Amino acid sequence: MLLVLETSSPAYAVTYVVFTTDVCWVCGTDFRGSYQGVDYGAPFIVDRLNRHGMKGTFFVSPFCPDNLKDTMRSNMEFLVASGHDIQFHPHPDVIDVNRELLTDYSYSEKEALYKQGISELTGLGVPHPIAFRAGNYALDRETLEMLPSLGIKIDSSIFPNEPASAVPLPRDDANRFVKINGVFELPITLIRFLPLPGYWATTALDLDRTIWSEQQTTLDQLASHEVPVATIFLHFHTFYTFARPTKAFDPLTVTEVNWENIAELDAVLTMLAHDPRFRVVTVRDLWDIFIRDPQALQGPAFIPYTGVLMTYERAWAHFFGHGIKNKILILFPIMAVAMLMLLVGLRFRASR
Repeated sequence: MLLVLETSSPAYAVTYVVFTTDVCWVCGTDFRGSYQGVDYGAPFIVDRLNRHGMKGTFFVSPFCPDNLKDTMRSNMEFLVASGHDIQFHPHPDVIDVNRELLTDYSYSEKEALYKQGISELTGLGVPHPIAFRAGNYALDRETLEMLPSLGIKIDSSIFPNEPASAVPLPRDDANRFVKINGVFELPITLIRFLPLPGYWATTALDLDRTIWSEQQTTLDQLASHEVPVATIFLHFHTFYTFARPTKAFDPLTVTEVNWENIAELDAVLTMLAHDPRFRVVTVRDLWDIFIRDPQALQGPAFIPYTGVLMTYERAWAHFFGHGIKNKILILFPIMAVAMLMLLVGLRFRASR
């Protein structure tokens, strides 16, 4: 049963923006993402946020093979010392390489796995996590119901167009900070890029999934419609391209720098730093704001719309190396026009 917080008129002055970085793997050298002597992984994100006086939230999976524990400790020492927020993001493939999704585990297995992960984090100097993001968005109701007993106040895993996310998101709760099955949902900020019903043509406010014009338009619409919370997605490898390892648990191999994503991050940070409608906070900050004033985070169920032109622009920008969907978006209108011209030609010939 979905338990949604009753709201009244919003009583906030800004849109709180949370930079979340998924660190699905903290065990290897790819955490730093060094290329030609410069780090483009997690340390790069820390540095970019620090330059603007901002703090981010790093959702970390602490599970590592025994032979990589020393590397993991070194990486975590850096992250803890940075002063940025660290929360829990379990990826269970290290526990069982044949079961990559949390939904593949029984209730008791999940409970033991979560307790182990939280213990690993606190043992490394991380304050007890209050927020959870399921690896691969593989969230189920069992986990939601379990989280409060583990001291978790906030989930950020419900992503309706990801098949592994097994908890539905009612349309009236889209992009809202609401209580679902005992925990509050930090929304995965959704963007509608084509005028289709449901969640078919939505994506996340993720630098890997969007381009600057979409990011700027989305943030502007969220502020204009008085949406109090927005979540920007990064991954520890967002700012470099890589080759995947052929052997399990080997690090990603950095192949080059993703300058496009770096330019987008700089543009977003500059916008947020100079626009008084926004304030960048961590997940832990957000919870403190909620405790002081629950109404400060209550707002409308609104999904920004970026439209066909930006979608086509993104498809061109992401034509290479971003999966098949962008290629389909580019080729479909070209093929449709070609087919129409062929049909017109055939009809003209038949009429002669």
